[in-house]
Amino acid sequence: MEDFKNLKETMIKSEEIFDGEVVHLFKDTVELPNGKTATREAIRHIGAVAIVPLTDDGKVIIERQFRYPLNRVITEIPAGKLESKTEDRLAAARRELEEETGYIADLWTELGI
Repeated sequence: MEDFKNLKETMIKSEEIFDGEVVHLFKDTVELPNGKTATREAIRHIGAVAIVPLTDDGKVIIERQFRYPLNRVITEIPAGKLESKTEDRLAAARRELEEETGYIADLWTELGI
């Protein structure tokens, strides 16, 4: 595996500047690989899952959702927020797939976190 240490930014300090119901906005000061500092604004929440559901014949199941920040309907894969920091990701993925598409999968493969 390639070494990416030359790209790593290290947090020096973090300040929460917005505490919302779903998201929290932080203003972080980071040290860059060259030793200089920079400011980063990051939105954080407890986590989410996204599913790429495949039918037996290899088709991807997608859905249409209205997304308020975009003020329009978009096409996307099924996804959703975790209900708690401790919720099992597979359980959340199963729930979201069924809630959003009506499908129940027999086989699950984790693609990453």
